[in-house]
Amino acid sequence: MKTKNILTLLLLFCCVKAYPQLNHKHYILMGRIELSEENFTSAIQNLNMAIAAKPNDFEAYFLRGIAKYSLNDYKGAVDDFTTTLKIHPLYVRAYHYRGVSNDHLGNYADAKSDFNKAIKLDPFDAELHMAIGSTKMHLNEFEDAIASFDTALIISPNNANAYIYRGTAKRYLDRRKDAIKDLNKAVYYDFFNVEALVRRGMIQMECENYEDALLDFNSALKMDVSNPIIYFNRGNVFLNLGDTIAALKDYERVNNIDERNALTYFNRAIIYSVLNEYDIALALYDKVIEINPNNIYGYFNRGILFYKMKEWDNAEDDFTKTIELFPDFIDAWVNRSVVRYEKGDIQGAELDRLKSMEIINLINKDENNIDSLFNVYSKSIEYDDILAFESDFVEGDKGGKLAQFSTIDIKPFNNIIVTVVEFDSKNKYDRNNNYFIDAALSVINENNTLDRLQLAYKVADIFSDDYQSLLNDSIIDNVEDEDLKTFLKGVVNYEIHNYHHSESEFRSLLGDENLDLYAAMNIASLQQDRAELLLADQNYNERVTISNKKNNNNSNNITPLSKPNYDKALNTLTDLVEEYPKNPFVWYNLGNVHLHMQEFHEAIDDYSQAIKYENNLAEAYYNRGLTLLFLGEKELANKDLSKAGELGIKEAYAVIKRYF
Repeated sequence: MKTKNILTLLLLFCCVKAYPQLNHKHYILMGRIELSEENFTSAIQNLNMAIAAKPNDFEAYFLRGIAKYSLNDYKGAVDDFTTTLKIHPLYVRAYHYRGVSNDHLGNYADAKSDFNKAIKLDPFDAELHMAIGSTKMHLNEFEDAIASFDTALIISPNNANAYIYRGTAKRYLDRRKDAIKDLNKAVYYDFFNVEALVRRGMIQMECENYEDALLDFNSALKMDVSNPIIYFNRGNVFLNLGDTIAALKDYERVNNIDERNALTYFNRAIIYSVLNEYDIALALYDKVIEINPNNIYGYFNRGILFYKMKEWDNAEDDFTKTIELFPDFIDAWVNRSVVRYEKGDIQGAELDRLKSMEIINLINKDENNIDSLFNVYSKSIEYDDILAFESDFVEGDKGGKLAQFSTIDIKPFNNIIVTVVEFDSKNKYDRNNNYFIDAALSVINENNTLDRLQLAYKVADIFSDDYQSLLNDSIIDNVEDEDLKTFLKGVVNYEIHNYHHSESEFRSLLGDENLDLYAAMNIASLQQDRAELLLADQNYNERVTISNKKNNNNSNNITPLSKPNYDKALNTLTDLVEEYPKNPFVWYNLGNVHLHMQEFHEAIDDYSQAIKYENNLAEAYYNRGLTLLFLGEKELANKDLSKAGELGIKEAYAVIKRYF
């Protein structure tokens, strides 16, 4: 709802000036259009151009901040709103939206400060009082929050959202009847407000007024048929009414809309387990664990299911995993003890029973000890991960317009090679097509005729399913420069995976005055690809990914595979950075090799060098951000991913959505 309010206010935002730069006005207009159509990444690209044309105009920063906010890049949004306020210190909306962004980041003191500054400038704006009230709720300051909502309603007596917020605050104070009265008013003033109906339905459900709750959820679904949280709550109502079949249908609808909603898979698994549909329940628990691999309840409940299925080994493994994640989970020790008795492991069973009694005695001795147990784990691991299920209840955008709602494979960008592109821009860097042309390549392009094609640095995508080569024999035959012709033949052979031919052609150009660097870069990428493909017949697929553990030790029964030998690529690139120390793409590729070798700190250093020499190299920010995220440096990772998204990498916002 906050996003909707911001976008609504955005359309009312007006700042009419006579800008001297026509291109600045054009990019501002295009940015506003893209924002209104929710094409947020495209909006950012247009606003980047507006900022480049006129760096001291606050509007472009403000609008870009809104786009970043809409992509869940709250840190990036705060930065842009801060720049807006440096240029225009009295701009109320910038304080307002920076406050909202700070609230999302959990910087509640900063959020309250921003809202207070905005209220000082414009005390009669109900939205500002509602915003600070929301932040007070996040701090459990419910009485103060209600006072803020009261002020908002004095200013705007028919404001449905203010009644929704105040009703929600009253619910947290266990004043459920008063909460329902406020939500009744919200529905009265805005009958088509889905949120009012859903919140009232949820409180009715808490009050066990299931029929009234069902009416609210049914009404909400008439207006918003694709909202997963409504189906989820209606499923809960059906479950309380004893209609298991209807509940399952609604839960299934949730997962059809939101395929990563682990909480709903979990609920479905429990129901199917109770119905003795063990195979279905097992598949659903597997899905829960796939989405939340460190959630104790997924393993614990699946262990119980395996026990019912008399699969003792699998049950023991799941209870063991639960204990690894939370060693003081008493029920896991008890259950593993029972399983070990079933397996005939009397000694192991007795040790587990004694351990469970030890924990129970510790808690009974001092009731406060349970808090200390939880505190230990909250400080030592990502404690939320072992308890919380992923359940964003986002409708998503199956068309992929909003990157954060797309299912993605989170992995680093590939190496940058020198190849040919269709050149239709005067810009040296075309973000949409991921290519870059430096001064040296420009000279080569100007001195040779390649039809509509140009040489450029480009992220290698030759393994993509939809990859199509731009080169053919007739284009190459028309090239007069024999060295360039050889280079292009090397590119073609690389594309069709004729690695020996390709490397031979590139090697023949080493030492060439114009093509030495580019040939050597391609050789290094080719060497890296070959190192990985050599193990394809062994089904080797060890990619650097994001996980909560840096090492996987569950491979005791698996024959170890040799890792790819990246030495050739590493040596080639090491020599290149000595010869071309200011080339950002060589540093970037060297970073990729170090990343694949799991030499993470070296990779970070290499990406930093790449950024030093080309501060718009989005892939370097993205890969460095993923590496930092893997190492647990979330604040630094967020900063890099925000910059990568600002520079046009949509996947960055998906990662921000997933991990921050």
